[in-house]
Amino acid sequence: MRSPTLRLGALPPIKVSPGTLVTVLLLAVLMYPALSRGGAEPGAVVLLAIGIGLFMIVSVLAHEAAHAVIARAFGATVDHIALTLWGGHTQYRARQMSAFGSVLVSLSGPAANAVLAALMSVAAQVAGEGTTLAVFFSVSAWLNLVLALFNLLPGLPMDGGRALESLLGAVLKNPVLATRITAWLGRGIAVAVVAYPLVQIMRTGGAGSLSLLTLVWAMLIAGMLWQGATRALDGAALQHRIRTLDAGTLAVPLRIVPPHAALAALGTPEELDQVLLLERDSTLPGGVGRGYRIDPDAAASVPAEHRGSTPARAVASSVGPLGTLPLSLQGDALIEAMLSQPAPAYLVLDEDRTVHGVLMSAEVNALLRRR
Repeated sequence: MRSPTLRLGALPPIKVSPGTLVTVLLLAVLMYPALSRGGAEPGAVVLLAIGIGLFMIVSVLAHEAAHAVIARAFGATVDHIALTLWGGHTQYRARQMSAFGSVLVSLSGPAANAVLAALMSVAAQVAGEGTTLAVFFSVSAWLNLVLALFNLLPGLPMDGGRALESLLGAVLKNPVLATRITAWLGRGIAVAVVAYPLVQIMRTGGAGSLSLLTLVWAMLIAGMLWQGATRALDGAALQHRIRTLDAGTLAVPLRIVPPHAALAALGTPEELDQVLLLERDSTLPGGVGRGYRIDPDAAASVPAEHRGSTPARAVASSVGPLGTLPLSLQGDALIEAMLSQPAPAYLVLDEDRTVHGVLMSAEVNALLRRR
């Protein structure tokens, strides 16, 4: 089921998941017992609880909108804002952003909730003590404060964790290590989120329906936090593998010959494995041509008396169009160059345009996937 998309002024598209309604209902159920203690009519309490739940979605939107605005201010491209069962997230891309910019983007969301908490506190005082509006504003202020503080926790995928990750990356000069540290802190927070309601239940000597619901909700949130931290660890491992890539090391030295070369002139079966047939074609992407590798079984089936007249192309299979890569490319620069010029194989060229070797995309993919 596709999420409906909203447009609000200059904000990026807002994708609203059906799970957002579940969040509203769960918040209303959790808030109802406390709100009903004032002796108000049940119907009015239900409406108040739902109103608070809806306002929390508005608070999450304000949180994500702040991320989007600050990210744009630092040159990022914001794709969309998503409101989900777990709150929300802002999808944006930035080629390069300073540690200072990353910290501000991360902290802007909690700051928006802190501002909302202050505004709701003032509104509660203006509304007058004991009124329904005062209760609405007071509870909304408290929830925004909790939302701000919770997001400031120093572990991924929380905003505080992302800010700490940026700071540690700048101080340690090792972004991968910074991600690993903050991801493990995030896992610790996930455990604490479940441990707290469990300890409360043990202290009270039993679990009522509300405490059980709170525990289930905590377990869901902890699961989300653990998964987010795990994805960050996986991303750090991938980034570490990317940093080890080197075009010169990965390039296999192959003998480049034209497709019409006679099979007999290319040597023994072992030597045939070190041959790349290159059919020049400037009209192909990259302007190099199409590559072919000799099939050893097909080559072995050619009788000895015919090998001198058999073109190598007759016993070869296509590699596909070839791209070119400078020998000096490493890490992210190598991956970026490959993505900007997709090809199944690349000629790795020295500064004087001499072919150093051939780099196969499949080999790079296997290294990144640890296969």
